[in-house]
Amino acid sequence: MLQDDTQTIISNLYKYLLGEEKYVHGLLVKKHSGNLQQLGDFSFPNNVKSWQEFLDSVQLQNSLNQVSLLKYINKDLTNLIETSQNWDIPVVKATELNERIHLLIDRFKAIQVCFHNASINNEFILQRIHGNTNLVKLDPSCKKTNCITYLRIKILTDVIRNLYLLNVCPESTDIIVTLKSKSDVNNYNKSIFCGTVLNAKTGTKENTITAEEYIRIRQDELTLIAQHKYGVRVSTEAKWKEFIASLGESAVAFELLQTKCTSPVKIQFDASGGSSKGAAFILYNCARLETIIKTFNEKVNEGTYPQLPPIENANLSLLADEDEWNLVFNYVMGVPSLLKSSVEINEKKCEFRPHLICNFLSSMVKILSQYYRRVRILTEPRKHLLPVMFARIHLIITLNNTLKICLRILNIKSVSQMYRTLILFPQSFVNFNKFMT
Repeated sequence: MLQDDTQTIISNLYKYLLGEEKYVHGLLVKKHSGNLQQLGDFSFPNNVKSWQEFLDSVQLQNSLNQVSLLKYINKDLTNLIETSQNWDIPVVKATELNERIHLLIDRFKAIQVCFHNASINNEFILQRIHGNTNLVKLDPSCKKTNCITYLRIKILTDVIRNLYLLNVCPESTDIIVTLKSKSDVNNYNKSIFCGTVLNAKTGTKENTITAEEYIRIRQDELTLIAQHKYGVRVSTEAKWKEFIASLGESAVAFELLQTKCTSPVKIQFDASGGSSKGAAFILYNCARLETIIKTFNEKVNEGTYPQLPPIENANLSLLADEDEWNLVFNYVMGVPSLLKSSVEINEKKCEFRPHLICNFLSSMVKILSQYYRRVRILTEPRKHLLPVMFARIHLIITLNNTLKICLRILNIKSVSQMYRTLILFPQSFVNFNKFMT
């Protein structure tokens, strides 16, 4: 099972306020995603009325509009902070604003716990998706063709299989992925409808351009961008052609996955339209991180930098930048919640939402790119600069692993998987860092 640090904090707050673990799935404790320094990391309403369904109805009658929740349960902010010191991630500050209690958690402790659990989660995810299940199938009545809609359902089925393995007991539910809204699925418990691929200009189903031609259009688009920067060798050198071929396939997969499964996908086929930049920008930021790690290791081997200390010996409290906390709190810590929200199977619903993972990655790399441009990670090897650099290298490693594990769930190759020659030819790998900028 995934270690969900966010849910653990929320669970601890519910148990503190109500003394009941069964209410941890409520919505009254809110996790914030932005403006964290001012709003805090979590908050909850401090009025009895909001919590009345959980409280003693007899005692409530004279308290609904007069007593705060904390006063009603005979607790206060100081007691909350003191009690939380026994939690894995404690609260360090609590303030009240407009009848809400806003909480700041211990960032140093949170980063320590998060990095440790992220490593465990990544191993768990890889182990689960390397498994097999025959319970998620592409509808055999959907005729195999070379159209883009069939490419979409094939890509979607493979990703749904990964999400199924991560979220559902393998023997529990038969699922069929179909292009037919009322398909004959009597032998299956659940069905997932895959929307059609439409031509954005005509608004009709795209039947004239084949899947292979679509991939080639995206590859040509990326080639044009690269040629603009590096000249004709991009289309003549084997290593560039191989790399861009893989990058184009990844761009297509991302484009077909970033829309809700049941909705149609509208595709712009103009090779100058920049439609490939979503996936390319994500992979570009992966390359940035890989390059930083590779350069650091080279400098260690040269004797310029000392060895990276184990994470337990690194001073992670030096990760005090707001972007650093945003990346850890919303993205590294956010993976378990993301994967949970990407699947919903019950008696009434059967939904898979890989588009949420695409949105997650797009948002993450925006913050990451902003951070990369603003903060210098690799510094001069001066003694007083090394602790900050070491902490940031551990951050970069964790962020890189987070990006790659999410891409793996989507069956999209990371840069190093796509083109390992880039690792062997450093200049080509550095060149990719300039690609798409």
